[in-house]
Amino acid sequence: MVRERPPDPNGDVESAVMAALSDAAVGRELLFADLVAIDGVGDLRVEAGSVTVPVTLPTPSASLRERLDREIRTAAGSVEGVDRVTVTWEASAADPGQRVDFIPDVKNVVAVASGKGGVGKSTVATNLAVALADAGASVGLLDADVYGPNAPALLGLGERKPDATFEDTMVPREGHGVRSMSMGFVVEEDDPVIWRGPLVDDFVKQLFDDVEWGALDYLVVDMPPGTGDAQLSLVQHLPVTGAVIVTTPQAVAVDDARRGLRGFANYEVPVLGVAENMAGFECPDCGSTHDIFDAGGAERLAEEFGVPVLGRIPIDPAVGTLSTDDEDDDGRGIRVPGLGRLQLPRTNEERDGANALDPMVVREDGGEARNALRLLASRTAARVNELATSDVFAER
Repeated sequence: MVRERPPDPNGDVESAVMAALSDAAVGRELLFADLVAIDGVGDLRVEAGSVTVPVTLPTPSASLRERLDREIRTAAGSVEGVDRVTVTWEASAADPGQRVDFIPDVKNVVAVASGKGGVGKSTVATNLAVALADAGASVGLLDADVYGPNAPALLGLGERKPDATFEDTMVPREGHGVRSMSMGFVVEEDDPVIWRGPLVDDFVKQLFDDVEWGALDYLVVDMPPGTGDAQLSLVQHLPVTGAVIVTTPQAVAVDDARRGLRGFANYEVPVLGVAENMAGFECPDCGSTHDIFDAGGAERLAEEFGVPVLGRIPIDPAVGTLSTDDEDDDGRGIRVPGLGRLQLPRTNEERDGANALDPMVVREDGGEARNALRLLASRTAARVNELATSDVFAER
């Protein structure tokens, strides 16, 4: 006669806690994917009414941890027999397992694209890369916008020529923890790039093949606007994990973003979501938010294609800081009558080295724009994890 094994009371509690976390959809509001669904909760440890919940996230920033910690404690603490809940954190980027020979140590290629210029795509791409690096990931930024390279200025990298190895490969420049390569490093700042399609294709391939990127969790690619040769080269030569589509709220920008989104869909590149830039301006005088460029464009686009809105980034006209105190005037930027000094990087010197303004996402005075960009990074990384734990890559 086989004796039945008595039930493990800890096992019952563990199952109940996991069910509670799943039912509560912990993390969904922040990440558009709950922790259980993206395999973000590890093996629970249960002992005498105490439960330890190990959480693995790609970008466990402080604000994200704080919100998730509350949600986990509430859900797990509702289970009968649980008296104390402890949450532990670990950072780990998803690895879809797709590799190509010339970037063998890059886990995820994330394209940041738009259907048109002027929507702040390069600003979003750079801040996304810096935010991921600031949260502990190893990150590269490839500025594939050969006609309008902005990475050197946005990262404050004034020395324009990259170093080379003995094998004649280029070494990325580094700023704010991000390894970066750009056309801006190999041409003079004011020189125009007048190339036909085949040259663009060859150069984009070189930026991958002839650069010592090293081991990266994310390689963020700042695409040129439109749906031209650079986009085609990227999807033909690389296993792109997913794309972030940048738009502004107004109908014309959304229409162009729609074409960009369909372009990636034609090549079976998953769209991680939509980022809406210039989404409202908070008036410093009245405190009201004004939708200068209309509102709701990203939501309509996301609903149409069944993807999330990863973030809505408000207009910050200062980008830097406004100072009305002449004693604090360090000479940067331009002076606006009746307002003060607008500290935008206006010259080569102001964009270079110690005088360069940091990306918004790591500036203490970044305000709501900083918070929105950090949330964008968290949601983008969570979407990558969500895809990595699905069947999307197995089917490609």
